[in-house]
Amino acid sequence: MFQSDIRPPQARLRAAIFAGIMIIAVWWHAMLLPIFTTDVINDYIPWFNHIVDTGPIAAFAHPFGAYNPPYLYLLALATPLKGVIADGFIIKVVGVLGNVAAAAAMWHLLVRLKVDDAKRLAICLLALPTLILNAALLGQSDAMYAAPLLMAMAAAIDRKHPAMLGWCGLAIGIKLQAVLIGPFILVLLIARRVPLHHWLWTPAIYALTLVPAWLAGWPVYDLLTIYAGQADTFHDIALNAPNIWMVAMLLGAQSYDITGLAMVAAVGAVAAYLARFIATARHFTPVMLVRLALLAPLITAGLLPRMHERYFLLADVLALVLAIISPNRSDWRIAAYVQLGSILGLFAYCVGWPWMAGVGAIPMLLATWLTAAPLLQPAANDNPLLARTI
Repeated sequence: MFQSDIRPPQARLRAAIFAGIMIIAVWWHAMLLPIFTTDVINDYIPWFNHIVDTGPIAAFAHPFGAYNPPYLYLLALATPLKGVIADGFIIKVVGVLGNVAAAAAMWHLLVRLKVDDAKRLAICLLALPTLILNAALLGQSDAMYAAPLLMAMAAAIDRKHPAMLGWCGLAIGIKLQAVLIGPFILVLLIARRVPLHHWLWTPAIYALTLVPAWLAGWPVYDLLTIYAGQADTFHDIALNAPNIWMVAMLLGAQSYDITGLAMVAAVGAVAAYLARFIATARHFTPVMLVRLALLAPLITAGLLPRMHERYFLLADVLALVLAIISPNRSDWRIAAYVQLGSILGLFAYCVGWPWMAGVGAIPMLLATWLTAAPLLQPAANDNPLLARTI
């Protein structure tokens, strides 16, 4: 399939270590599931009960909730659990199932990369602290959009571009944060000269995610402006996101003074990313492609304004994938730094200490540099980073 730079087969993950990881994950889920945050109580449970009271189809006749319909479809599918377990637990079950979907997608990706012991390694994703906090504590379902993006990553490695773009459309339909990997996808589309008509798969699949709600009566205009409404909810330049703008806020900068600067920095960084890698990405080995994919959300979530503490979740997952497949064991440092930065951002949100997110920006910036450095090495005919076109 390709000239592989995946780490040679190692000893399989020992059963005792795997069992220990799973026991820790189950214990943390048990500790966090009974804790219900204000978002769960004030938003998700009322949305769920609206579906229960109105009916799983009739509920979509009029706009409700602040999320795109695919998440609400999942709540509708969960209505048979009403009365069986507490409403808050139902919300969190949906989030945990998102983590399971991400683990399944990671398994598929690792199999395509011919990684030894792919199943156990993918299941270990369920023990990733940020995924546990996201679903078991906050009741969020961000892993739901990470799952199709991992599938898109596998399709990209196999050069199945319509499938890659279709998975991206599904991810965007679930959560707008999926666009944070956009620079990577755009690099591949241009570098590999993917026909323009294939690009239509993304908007087509995104539109399909809205069709059930539209058929139930939800006005098209309201469906198409959900994300615009979300973007206008908050105006702070950073909301506990572990990035440089959170640091700037803590140092006294006003959001309205530096939002323009943030946009210029983000656009400039993305332009530099495109200019640098469009010419070389088609020669990258699988490990370098995963590294390139990881760099995209690190840059976008790190520089765009109005980022939240949860918006580095895709980077959390991709950093773990990179650490698993890379022949360079020092790449585990990247996974550790990304995880630390994300955890500090989540803690900042949970306990109301924004300075923790500012501290979290330090390991996140280190992770960004360590991810980018190998990609920025000058190309040469004997450069081991470049191999057969894939």
